[in-house]
Amino acid sequence: MVGRLINLIYKIKYRFFLDKRVDISPHNVFIHNAATFIVTGNSNSNIKINKNVYVGRFANIHTGSQIIIGEGAVLSDYVYLSTLSHGLDPQSGPIMQQESYDKGPIILGENVFVGFGCKIMPNVTLGDWCIVGAGAVVTKSFPGYVMIAGNPAKIIKKYDSQSNKWVS
Repeated sequence: MVGRLINLIYKIKYRFFLDKRVDISPHNVFIHNAATFIVTGNSNSNIKINKNVYVGRFANIHTGSQIIIGEGAVLSDYVYLSTLSHGLDPQSGPIMQQESYDKGPIILGENVFVGFGCKIMPNVTLGDWCIVGAGAVVTKSFPGYVMIAGNPAKIIKKYDSQSNKWVS
């Protein structure tokens, strides 16, 4: 109850309004200040945030298709997720005047942790318990129970369920 009251006060104080295509679970979701959620495209385009999710300060989440954030996920401050791209054709005029287009959904599994300042690009799926190191640029999909880092991101450790440890 207290969480819902705090969320309501926050929404009123900061005039936090969402498009109906942004579906946020009513169960223990915390969205810090200055996070943006932008949905373009048709009525099937959406952002779905499941329960027990944390979205950090200045997170930017943009889609023209679909972004799903799994239960228990953490998106640290300044994280960027976008399924959109835009034209880069010099013959078509200024970049910001060229049409944007969607390049595929982003799906984050359960308990995914996305570190400070990460960028997750279009058409990426991260499996359950995928840990993304700070500043990583994720350009392809990764399975669950791996740690990834770098630009472009690559696997740096895997979780060994027999020893219950992250191993290189």
